Amino acid sequence: MVTGCMSRTPLFPSVIVFIGLITLLGLSGCTEERQTLGNAYVAPQTLTVRSQISQKSGAVTSLKHGDKVAIVDVQRRLVKVAAGAHEGWVDAEDLLSTEQMREIQKDRERQRALPSQGAATAFELLNIHIEPSRRSPAFAQIPEGGPVEILGRMRAPKNAPPTKTSSLLVERPAPARRPRREQQAKGAFHLERPPPPKPPANWQELSAERIDGSEAPRQIAADKKKAAQELAAKKAAEAKRPVVMEDWTLIRTKRGDTGWVLTRNLTISVPDDVAQYAEGKRITSYFDLGSVNDEAKGLKHHWLWTTLSGTDPVDFDSWRVFIWNLRRHRFETSFRKRDLDGYFPVTVDPAEGKTIGRTFHIVTKDDDEKFRSRTYSFDGTLVHLTGTEDLPAAPGAIVTQASPNGLDTNKMQAKAHPGWFLRQWSALLTRFSGK
Repeated sequence: MVTGCMSRTPLFPSVIVFIGLITLLGLSGCTEERQTLGNAYVAPQTLTVRSQISQKSGAVTSLKHGDKVAIVDVQRRLVKVAAGAHEGWVDAEDLLSTEQMREIQKDRERQRALPSQGAATAFELLNIHIEPSRRSPAFAQIPEGGPVEILGRMRAPKNAPPTKTSSLLVERPAPARRPRREQQAKGAFHLERPPPPKPPANWQELSAERIDGSEAPRQIAADKKKAAQELAAKKAAEAKRPVVMEDWTLIRTKRGDTGWVLTRNLTISVPDDVAQYAEGKRITSYFDLGSVNDEAKGLKHHWLWTTLSGTDPVDFDSWRVFIWNLRRHRFETSFRKRDLDGYFPVTVDPAEGKTIGRTFHIVTKDDDEKFRSRTYSFDGTLVHLTGTEDLPAAPGAIVTQASPNGLDTNKMQAKAHPGWFLRQWSALLTRFSGK
């Protein structure tokens, strides 16, 4: 009897394992709760969610900029998201991570507080980008003739990528080099390799020219070297080509949205009877310095504007004050500054109940490479310098900089496709926990 009991005892663990496997197989038919791999936000203005990975598949739903979605699956650069009761596939380049969206919102709050540099209207339907780059996501549009406020400007290469990516994709690390089979199979029996055969006695003669009569190896090597030099010279010539730059303007809409648009598609809202004195220069900002009532021409305003004539990376290189001459019924120049490096913002103090006279501030970079803010007083006719203040740096416009902490789709993809046992174990825990 003792012998029989001892023979049946080792079978007990096997029975337990068998019962466990049967239980897992029974639970495999149960519905598994979808695992969330992370959260993301929609970057473009509208995003179509498709039922399948193929672009030809039907649309499940459409999302808007800033909508929060849950990531449930990853296939390389394609991401399956859940938004409410809908699930579907989108491109990871159209999504922002939580850290990136939080950083963009902080920058927008700071941009909304910037002083206005004048008003403008859209020449045509105009996309608003997160960054001054054509490849940056466009999260809104300005209709033709839509009014906006100017906050800042900058120049950027036409074909350059954005300074930050809106994609959840991260650069895949280089795969680790696998050890050789000889290192893996340590202690295995291997035959020693035989020594290589000796070269023939006339190997130099055989190497001088190919048997089929083609060019000698030296000539082939010379041709390859020449081709490589020509390719390097071509790349160097392309690198020396001037980079095509574009002007971008930071704007604020009526709704308070801030973003970057192409400057060439904006029309600044300066009155035509003043804009005619621009002398071919581009007006970058303008301000109202008060008004007078002309009995012959009606209500007229005094103006301060800044202009830019070249392609220097500054906001303006001259500024000018126009006054309305009541006796001659026309605009005339009261004060002008040329050949300077000016930077936004230009600020004008509130009128404080006065119809004539303002105080304004101009930021410039002087010849000693220092930034200074100069305060001027306009009394309705003349402009007077009243103060100068040194600045640590140019204020400039706030450029949206996204957080580099994008979601790692490589890790999400590994997490989205666990092994069979892990899936069944997760389903078992979910079933008994009731979550």
